Amino acid sequence: MSAPEQPQIYTPIHKGLRDRLFKTSARAGTTDFRDEASFNAFLGEFAALVTNVRHHHALEGKFYHPLLAERVPGGAEKLDEEHHIVDHQLDNLIGHLNTMKEKTADFERRREAGQEFYLAFNRFIAFFLNHIDDEEERVQRALWELCTGEELVATQSSLIARQAAEQAVENLEMMVAGSNVDDLTELYTGIRASVPPEVFENVACKLAERILSPDDWSKLKSRLDI
Repeated sequence: MSAPEQPQIYTPIHKGLRDRLFKTSARAGTTDFRDEASFNAFLGEFAALVTNVRHHHALEGKFYHPLLAERVPGGAEKLDEEHHIVDHQLDNLIGHLNTMKEKTADFERRREAGQEFYLAFNRFIAFFLNHIDDEEERVQRALWELCTGEELVATQSSLIARQAAEQAVENLEMMVAGSNVDDLTELYTGIRASVPPEVFENVACKLAERILSPDDWSKLKSRLDI
């Protein structure tokens, strides 16, 4: 089976993560950290992002890394190491925000501390982008060569099934926000084949209708014949 026919096990969710990271970076750059309401709103948003990235890595570590390590001795070591680095960097970032929060709003250097967070967060994004690019360009292609399409689809299905419902919806929201209609046609075809019709209609389709532009939603409906 040629590579284009193999399942895209990394790219759809990574597109969603890229979109979310870029948007969060933009908000970090425009947030007034001396304003308590603005700071609290951003802190909640960032904490949710941290939780999502950690959940994402936990699933990759449970399902994809063993598949690679089984076929290539030590094949997942670099991935595991980078996941630890990501986790440590996230600890540093959330810790910095929490330390800022402990200071009063008139703390004279909160603005400067917010700026340092913004810069560090973007250094994190630079590292994370390289990491997920490696997963897509090297790891995914290796798995295409080492596994059958059926194995990868089954593994991907197991990963999806292990997500809590609210996490699955959050990830789908990210993927819809970061994808084009071609991506979504493939994604939603797979969703329709794997979930009950009422879930597809009342959750997946309503989510897409809410997020997409009217034109893109119309195109997606036409392609899916719904």
